[in-house]
Amino acid sequence: MNTSKRFAGVLTVAIIVALVLFTASTPAHADTYQIFLLESASTSPFALHYPVGITDSGTAVVFVDPVDCNGTPGHCYETFDNGVLVSKSLTYPGLAYDNGTGCAPNASFSGPFSASVCNNGREVYGTPIDSTPYDAEIFTGADPVADFFGSGELSSVYLNSSGDFVYLVNALGGSNGNLYEAIDLITDQVPEPASIFLLSTGLLAAAGTLRRRLFP
Repeated sequence: MNTSKRFAGVLTVAIIVALVLFTASTPAHADTYQIFLLESASTSPFALHYPVGITDSGTAVVFVDPVDCNGTPGHCYETFDNGVLVSKSLTYPGLAYDNGTGCAPNASFSGPFSASVCNNGREVYGTPIDSTPYDAEIFTGADPVADFFGSGELSSVYLNSSGDFVYLVNALGGSNGNLYEAIDLITDQVPEPASIFLLSTGLLAAAGTLRRRLFP
């Protein structure tokens, strides 16, 4: 094999390795969150409130009754974007919810569970009051020791495919506890086609320049 062919072979391997490394996605770990309190039992102790749903982008909708809804007393649907109240409506918001589905958690203990949901390989689940070995605690993922999330009875929860979830925590077992939204701060590294194209063309251009210098 002559020098030119060896060079071409080495260059081809280098390009393939670079592209594989560049396009390989790094798995996300849902273990870092920003928590927003949407509705508090202490500020509205007589209100009935519960989560309605969450979109794939993290927009959360909750139901509250009774409450002042744009000057009209009664029930109200509240829409939150990253923990900020953006709208109130007397009618049900017809958003495209990504709520996940109820499931049997892949936990290292057999339960019981007060609530649980799975979506896109992720899961959130909680244990009820006076449960053994975990008393009214909330977990994300399959390992309750590594993925302990918080205390309190998880009454209801919706989880989107990105790892964000809206949930009701109530130590009394009713529907007037604290409503939260948890935003997952860790996302998958998705390769960008434009960046891949630029990398490929750059490697080819550099290879052409190097070859002309080595083999004038």
